[in-house]
Amino acid sequence: MVATLFVDPVRVASLVQHGERWLAPAADTVPVGLTYDPAHALSVSTRPLASAEDPAAAASHATHEAAGDAPAEANPGRSTQTPHALVPAPAAQSTEAKKTDGDAQVPPPPGPVLVSVASETWVYAEPRWKSRKLGYLRAGATVGRAEAPVHRRGCRQGWYPIEPEGFVCHNRLASLDPGGPVAQLSARRPFMGGLPYTYVTSRYPTPPLYARLPSDAEQRQVEPKLERHLRRHRALASKPGFTAFPAPEPLSDQLQAGEVLPGLGGQLRGPNRLTLGHARVRSGFALLGTYDHGGRRFGLTTELALLPLDRTRVVAPSALSGVRLSDEFNLPLAIVRSKHARRYLTDAAGGPLRADAPLGWRSAVALTGRTLRRGEARFLEARDGSFVRADQVVHLRKFNRAPKWARQGKKWIDLSLLRQALVAYEGTEPVYATIVSTGAGGIGDPEETHATVQGAYLIHTKHVSVTMDGDEAGDEFDLRDVPFVQYFHEGYALHGAYWHDDFGRPRSHGCVNLAPRDAAWLFGWTTPGVPEGWHAALSLRRGTVVYIHP
Repeated sequence: MVATLFVDPVRVASLVQHGERWLAPAADTVPVGLTYDPAHALSVSTRPLASAEDPAAAASHATHEAAGDAPAEANPGRSTQTPHALVPAPAAQSTEAKKTDGDAQVPPPPGPVLVSVASETWVYAEPRWKSRKLGYLRAGATVGRAEAPVHRRGCRQGWYPIEPEGFVCHNRLASLDPGGPVAQLSARRPFMGGLPYTYVTSRYPTPPLYARLPSDAEQRQVEPKLERHLRRHRALASKPGFTAFPAPEPLSDQLQAGEVLPGLGGQLRGPNRLTLGHARVRSGFALLGTYDHGGRRFGLTTELALLPLDRTRVVAPSALSGVRLSDEFNLPLAIVRSKHARRYLTDAAGGPLRADAPLGWRSAVALTGRTLRRGEARFLEARDGSFVRADQVVHLRKFNRAPKWARQGKKWIDLSLLRQALVAYEGTEPVYATIVSTGAGGIGDPEETHATVQGAYLIHTKHVSVTMDGDEAGDEFDLRDVPFVQYFHEGYALHGAYWHDDFGRPRSHGCVNLAPRDAAWLFGWTTPGVPEGWHAALSLRRGTVVYIHP
């Protein structure tokens, strides 16, 4: 699916005339390096850094344990905690993304390849099960490999070196055949410049998850009152503002024959299997493709299940994208959070202020640092001499005293809970700024409320996407493929959110929610890097610093 941006030329002219920088997507980058510490295993838990002055020293005390014979859970602690928000992303300049989700079927690398046929195909630093985990591949990912395995100890079909590093066991989770059914069905690769897939969220009653394309009779059996539902859907689809389904794709031979789709990782599905259950309330899914069948549109999920799209809503992702900072456009700045904000002008120093042109919602305004008070209201001076109301914007300023890691020139992230704002730094220079949604508990106790933890941490695990769910009574959810997830402490992570567009307000279960384009940019900028074609990477001690404070 190719995203189209509609721009109002009159509004753009107004923004340019007043010197505003509007929040627009920048070019995407695909990280290709992976760093790790060979002294540590990667099934880990972490704790706050002992001192905000030196995160690396405290991180060396992070606890660790060796990986077992079977793939382990990548994220300890609150692994089911949802981030309320939305991998790899806009880069330095505002240019078109190199790929779109419409052309994400990437050709395989030349030479022999290894293909993941599981939700997680782990990559190890050495060809043995108890070696350190570097990351994992996901179903459909195809990477270059050596012609022959290095040995077969503990892996009957052999351990293969893969690109750019590491070893994978050729077993039920990994295949050498890029033409297999799982590889073919999962061939679409995630888009790394915004939402990685097309997403849908469930309506009520929630959709069934079919194991194969069902006949008309089978649909009526599984979905009571189907005709009434379809009439209501047709009426809904005719209303203005309805988000249309993605264009259908040709049916593969397997789908056309009504065969049961294969399970990931060798999971067996009986030849007569019709359904795989129903979606939960408040659920979301990423789609690999959509197909017309029997007058309905079906979507193929990343778990290789089929769901009728008329029982879902297609996600229209947030248009928010942070601002790339430079010498010409730097801190201090304001990001407009009110939809009714205006620019104010004055005729003379100390004279009355009068309202002027409206400010674009979520636009960025360069500031001088000077403030002005008029009664109870405080105004911030823009570089063009106009003023903005302080209570209608998020005011971002550079730190007063650089932390130690900034003085060492490292990348780090400064995140303010009260401002709901994030600034990415390279040393002492800010490079990117945006608004976020942190925990609904504000600056409360994270053990007692849905608050985001405070302190300095290192990003240790990154997933292009991962499922997050929760079973808390009255607040259940099941969000598949949450994009661009970066864990920094227990179950707390930076990640994209496709289920809301309320950035700038606290609302998550403790994670830091970002708009999809911001999550993508940050994912591509931070360390550890995720090699191209991989779905996740891990590193205990060389991740980017995340500093969270009121």
